[in-house]
Amino acid sequence: MSRPLEIRRGGGKESRLDPIENIFYTHRYVKSSRISINDVAKRAGVSITSVSRIINNVDYPVSADIRSRVEDAVRELNYLPNAAAQGLRSTFSNVIGMIVRDIENSHFAEIAKGATERAMAHGYLCFVCNTGRSATNELSFHELLWKHRVQGIILSGGGLDSEDYRQMLHRQLERGRRFGLRLVSCAPQGVDIPLVSIDYKEVARLITANLADAGHRRIAFVTGREDVLTCRDHVLGYRGELAARGIPHDPNLVGFGDFTEEAGYELCRALLDRGTGMTAICCGSDPMAVGVIHALSERGLSVPRDISVAGIGDMPMSRYLSPPLTSVRIPRYEIGVQAVEAILAEDEAPSRRILPVALVERQSVKRLIG
Repeated sequence: MSRPLEIRRGGGKESRLDPIENIFYTHRYVKSSRISINDVAKRAGVSITSVSRIINNVDYPVSADIRSRVEDAVRELNYLPNAAAQGLRSTFSNVIGMIVRDIENSHFAEIAKGATERAMAHGYLCFVCNTGRSATNELSFHELLWKHRVQGIILSGGGLDSEDYRQMLHRQLERGRRFGLRLVSCAPQGVDIPLVSIDYKEVARLITANLADAGHRRIAFVTGREDVLTCRDHVLGYRGELAARGIPHDPNLVGFGDFTEEAGYELCRALLDRGTGMTAICCGSDPMAVGVIHALSERGLSVPRDISVAGIGDMPMSRYLSPPLTSVRIPRYEIGVQAVEAILAEDEAPSRRILPVALVERQSVKRLIG
């Protein structure tokens, strides 16, 4: 019986893809003028007939050894049948794919809202895929979106600081350049990709500067996962502002977790248990700030009387907290809008479009000086 090709890594099966997906999946990209089925047959040491039967999923018995050699040769040579290549170039659908790292987070939800509404205004459907911050899920969505020949793919959420992840994105970008499909990111990915985003270092610098201007010197910073590039940028911006003011950096004042209320709560408890002597906490997201305020309240501490708290995002909830939260406003909706415009632009998409942010001061920060 015929079966899908199996992509292997490190000797084990990683995923099953149907024949069309296998044509476009490249385990590593090799630049070549034009690879033919004869090249694949030579690399695998088999007949052209055997190669044709395998890549076309013909219901014909083929030994496991021959199938494996052909699969390896297809990946190594990045072989693509001419008819499929021409079909991909000429039959893009009126769909834009959007790969979101955590749709439950209101930050990503607002970006998705901007993208879907702007796409609809242009007569396109924006299909949102939620990865749950799983690199495996993300790769699967890339392959499925390619299979459905979308106009372009928007990545919403910071990339992972991982060589495997960067190589995966490189493969998607090379494939996009080859067939005219655009990829646009709404956050740094660690690779050269068109970007519609904010400056995550500047956001953290702004909120740290606001606390330092109020006289705080023991300023903690809690943010998302340490292997996410946007979180790394948060800490770089925070540390850079401390250094510019001559304030020593204390690693015990930094915590990594997730952009959720629960993570803010747990990280704040850990900071308090360590006895850091902090007078203020910067939070990588407003939901984290909600968890921080709850943890402080459980310990009998008041905001901002005992400890000041500031967030990033300026979510709608921020103004209704008690006290209302000082935060940095991020143009989430506009990021989604501009990402769609970059996908659909007739000219080449800009390599880097950084949108402005703004500090919104409320009552959650206490001034320790004048």
